[in-house]
Amino acid sequence: MRGFGTTGGEGFRGGITVGNTFYGVWIDKVFSFDADGGAGAQLTGVPVPGTAPVICARNNAAVPDVVIVAPGDGAVILSAGAVASYPDPDVGQPNAVCFLKGFFVFTYGDGKTRTSGINSTSINTLDVATAESKPDALYRPIPLGNGQLTLWGSASGEVWGGQNDTAYPFSYIATINRGIVGPYAIAGHDDGFGKGIFAVTDDFKVSTLDGYTPVPVSPTELDILIENEPDKTQISVSVYVAQGHGFVVVKGASWCWEYDTTLKTWHERQSHLQTGWRGMFPVKAFDKWLCGDTLSGNLLEITGQVHDEVGDPLRMRIETGPFGSFPQAARINTIELYLTKGAGIATGTDPVQTDPDVEISISRDGGNKWSNPRSVKIGRQAITAGRVRSSIWGQADVQGVRWRFDESSNVPFGFMGVDMQAEVLR
Repeated sequence: MRGFGTTGGEGFRGGITVGNTFYGVWIDKVFSFDADGGAGAQLTGVPVPGTAPVICARNNAAVPDVVIVAPGDGAVILSAGAVASYPDPDVGQPNAVCFLKGFFVFTYGDGKTRTSGINSTSINTLDVATAESKPDALYRPIPLGNGQLTLWGSASGEVWGGQNDTAYPFSYIATINRGIVGPYAIAGHDDGFGKGIFAVTDDFKVSTLDGYTPVPVSPTELDILIENEPDKTQISVSVYVAQGHGFVVVKGASWCWEYDTTLKTWHERQSHLQTGWRGMFPVKAFDKWLCGDTLSGNLLEITGQVHDEVGDPLRMRIETGPFGSFPQAARINTIELYLTKGAGIATGTDPVQTDPDVEISISRDGGNKWSNPRSVKIGRQAITAGRVRSSIWGQADVQGVRWRFDESSNVPFGFMGVDMQAEVLR
């Protein structure tokens, strides 16, 4: 990630792109940015209520109405370059909003949903419906790509579609047999993503929608983290695209995992000296993916053109399972790495980019303790000859050894495999 814009504040809560402008909320203020980034322009008007992440939507009016909902604290709109209270008090205190077929669709904690007029902020109190499957709280309205609407509650989801002539403009179609854990625990409908809907469902798994059926995609390790999260309503799911791959970001209070929708694989993500990723609520804008920053009041750009996070190292860590010759012990002669050679950048920062390396550590007790790392060189620019290995690691326990590989040099890098050369001790 690299810097894109600044606010001088802190506490990014979310944002939305409208035409050639990105609007973001920091604490109770809204800032706008154009494609050049730089210092954001603070909008005047009323403060955005609450402190929780916000949910935003816009309509297709000639001058688009932009609605910002602070779940449980009310809604505001952006009007004439300023922040204003929602113009129709009948909106009440929604917990979320989306836009579909000309309507703003609001949801409420009591299981109700209501809509605005077409490309309008007006509210008709008769344009209301109640989720029909279970008497649970509604968390989010999410539009599907086929023009249908899903209403997500704490114990179920519902699909609505068609269009009524009077009152609430959509009709009930089907029930989804899972709910979501909180208002921020679903994403994928975002502009520019197009890789599917993903949610942390009420069985404490990450699932993606296949038709109307949630299909789990998360590994057991992540399921356990979700189950053990003290306040599951604060778990967030967000998405972005980088180098053609879609990424689904699942964050708890002290952890972060990402799912690559192209490779269909998971990895943990940690920023430098953090327990999770510093990026927050990515949004596509100006043909880029922008996000907030937990460590500053800045707006960042997610890009494959840099290999660090705003100057901080971005560590790749691989930990293996046990290697050994159970039930015999073994002597480890050499560990050899199969990776991209010659990845150094001659004009880069010396020695981090000019002569990058990988650190190798060993654990002989199943990962409880690790040795001090040894460094092996990846290779300076265009120097692709030679082997990347380290020798004389001593004896392995009968349970084998585990290996750890760390790389944080900000250069393009690929790690394909490893070979442990050992001899069995009789």
